[in-house]
Amino acid sequence: MMAGGKGTRLRPLTLVRPKPMIPLVNKPIIQYTVDRLKQFGFNDIIMTLNYMSTNIKNHFKDGSNFDVDIRYSVEKWPLGTGGSVKKAEKYIDDTFMVVSGDVLTDVNFKDVLDFHKEKGALATMVLTEVEDPSHFGISVMDKNNKIIQYLEKPSPEEVFSNVANTGIYIFEPEIFDFFDDFKGKEQVDFSKDIFPEVIKQDAGIYGYVFNGYWNDVGRPETYIKATHDILDQKLEQNFYKSKIEEGIGKIGDIWVGENVSIHKKARIEGPVVIGDNCSIEKGCKISKGSVIGDNVSIGKDVKIDGAVLLSDSIIEDNSFLTGCIVDTKCLIDKNTVLESGVVTGSLVEIGKNSIVRSSRSITNNMKISPNSIIDSDYKMEAK
Repeated sequence: MMAGGKGTRLRPLTLVRPKPMIPLVNKPIIQYTVDRLKQFGFNDIIMTLNYMSTNIKNHFKDGSNFDVDIRYSVEKWPLGTGGSVKKAEKYIDDTFMVVSGDVLTDVNFKDVLDFHKEKGALATMVLTEVEDPSHFGISVMDKNNKIIQYLEKPSPEEVFSNVANTGIYIFEPEIFDFFDDFKGKEQVDFSKDIFPEVIKQDAGIYGYVFNGYWNDVGRPETYIKATHDILDQKLEQNFYKSKIEEGIGKIGDIWVGENVSIHKKARIEGPVVIGDNCSIEKGCKISKGSVIGDNVSIGKDVKIDGAVLLSDSIIEDNSFLTGCIVDTKCLIDKNTVLESGVVTGSLVEIGKNSIVRSSRSITNNMKISPNSIIDSDYKMEAK
């Protein structure tokens, strides 16, 4: 499992954690894939790590708490998608699968493996149709599903297909023979280096096309979409054991953790997930698509509409948050508006009576003065 990227497009959320560890409906993104691999009997997992590797290792340890066996291959510097897997070669002696730790999918991994074996393939790439192929690698296959043409992230004039690479592969160990031509290269990429060579040599790379759910959770908008899709059960999930019964002011599916205090005059329209040790005061309205992390305090008459609040934050009275992402340990003071697409880092304080305009980004530890109108990003590069 590849989990070493920096996730720069999701900053500032990735300034304090690697991208696979960003909470998604109160569970790290990568854990969805671990759970799904386990569901299909893939219990022996190797994670390739680089950026903030300790964060992932501390969460999973040896995997025993998740009923899997996890080993780690840590890169001193990024080696590329292919290079990272090549570094873990010492653990591999049979057919193996490569998946990304930041992808959300309902693909049937066993069906992919069966397809791979049936074709006698050296490599199998899981493909899916997309509307905009410019963010992905695209493929053309022959009538037997053998890939005969491939191009990574084409420009608009280069697009010849909308069948995109999902970043899920099955390989035979002989794939490592194709790395010999790239010895000494600092980064080796499957899509840019290895796959074109496999196609050139007609060594047998096949495309398994599936029409199910797939989201690479690469940008704030795809993160919000993934949140809403999980709440809508497009990926069947078990949330918290407790679920609020429908009644006056409480409609739809509302999952809650332990020790949650919700005022009887607060209104909640599910699907909504609320974590442990949260308090929601009188007059609040939480609308569908919203996720509240652990230890979040929400004041009186706050409106939260399709927003994600990560753990340990405080939202003061009369604030309005819509379609935004608030990282951990933030303070949103009274009468403040966060418009759709806003992303705040952790430990951000936004003074009362402020407005943060749509799609703005505020980096970690930033303090915004009261009565501010934020119409530009506040950025900081990761150290």
